[in-house]
Amino acid sequence: MQGGDLRRAQHVGHRSKIESASWRQRHDSGVSRQGSKIPHEPSERLKVRRVREEERTAVFRRRRAIAISALLVGVLALVLAMVVQGSSGVPENEVPIDPNAANPDAVLAEADGIEISTPIRPASLTGIAYHPEGNTLTEMSPRGKNLSANPLLGLFAFGSETEENIQYHVMDRAERSGPMTGAVDVGAEAGTTVYSPVSGVITSIRPDPMVEGANVVEIKPQGNPNARVSVSLVRDISPDTGVATPVTAGMTELGAVADSAAVLDPQLSSYTDDAGNHVTVSAFR
Repeated sequence: MQGGDLRRAQHVGHRSKIESASWRQRHDSGVSRQGSKIPHEPSERLKVRRVREEERTAVFRRRRAIAISALLVGVLALVLAMVVQGSSGVPENEVPIDPNAANPDAVLAEADGIEISTPIRPASLTGIAYHPEGNTLTEMSPRGKNLSANPLLGLFAFGSETEENIQYHVMDRAERSGPMTGAVDVGAEAGTTVYSPVSGVITSIRPDPMVEGANVVEIKPQGNPNARVSVSLVRDISPDTGVATPVTAGMTELGAVADSAAVLDPQLSSYTDDAGNHVTVSAFR
């Protein structure tokens, strides 16, 4: 009897522990659901899920709006900086070379080891612009600041200025072949004196096919006797200038600027405040 009673007591005690554990588990689960506010009904759970999705969407939209606002503020700051930069001081296209800081033979570019000096005195310049003019021309390496470069990148560019404050443009290709800096138009009013852009010897003077009364002067430079430098759109050739005449960069007079604007529509006029008259300098072999 005692053994049976003992077994029944153990069995009852074991069942009581199981029921107690089951009750505790249900109780803890209920508390957990109530504490986390997880509803029992599927419809309620769906509503909670939708609310949470809407909250996440709202947070995403707020963050996106903040990012877009920051981007717009940055772009506006760059635009304002460009406006301030462009409106400060003398307009850049009016002073392609500072005449107070440049010598008469200020170097504009280098081509095939040859220094190309300005054929127009700095005080008379109206613009400087490079452009393609055929595959036979040698590419020039301009000196100074490229005013046609990306203005946004220009805000962060350093060291592009020269002591002479040379500033130039690079024209559109306009269906022309060859390097983008194969030739340079150096602007001045018609009749302005044209000087030799290199030191050397004149090898040829021939009529310019583009403008009646204008000429093309070819020079063999001292620095590279295998190369040639030409100056076109030159009228009124100096009486002291001829084939085999030695010339000095920035000093020897070749003639005067022809009135090409009366016949052509110079592309240089897009970068100057006048008709765009100029001489064109190029190098070739």
